[in-house]
This record gives sequence, C-alpha cells and structure tokens, in this order.
Amino acid sequence: MKTSTSYEANAADQAAADAVLAKEAEVQRFSWFDALFSTIKTDLKNGDKLKAQKLADLGQHLAQDLVCYSQVDLAEMLDDQEGSL
Repeated sequence: MKTSTSYEANAADQAAADAVLAKEAEVQRFSWFDALFSTIKTDLKNGDKLKAQKLADLGQHLAQDLVCYSQVDLAEMLDDQEGSL
C-alpha cells in the first residue's frame, strides 16, 4: 500500500519529468523556427522571393499549429491543477 508521502513523491517525479519533456519540445520547436528563418534569409539574399514567401507561409502555419497544441497543453495543466486543489 502506498503512503501519501510516496504518492506525493511519485507525483512530484512525474511533474518534473513532464516539465523536462515540455522544455525539450519547446527547444525543438524553436530550432524549427531558427532553421526556417535562416532559410528565408538565405532565399531573400539570393533573390528567391517566391521560395521565401512559401517558407514564410509554412512558418505561419507552423506557428498557428504550435499555438493550438500549446493551448491544449495549458488547458490540461489547468484542469490538473484544479483537480489537485
């Protein structure tokens, strides 16, 4: 039988693991934007405005998609927080 202390420790460990996973995902997402913006800059420097425009459109779609995922994550976190109160 688990004691409340071991349950709290497991919950804290899970929360820490979730926070690490969230930060890893955030770093990955920012690296996508870095690559995207670097490529757009190169395309503009080389005069390929059509390719740069298409990449900018892709970046806008990616940003909107990430906002949706982040909103879902935030809603889940807030629900979990309310449930633990």
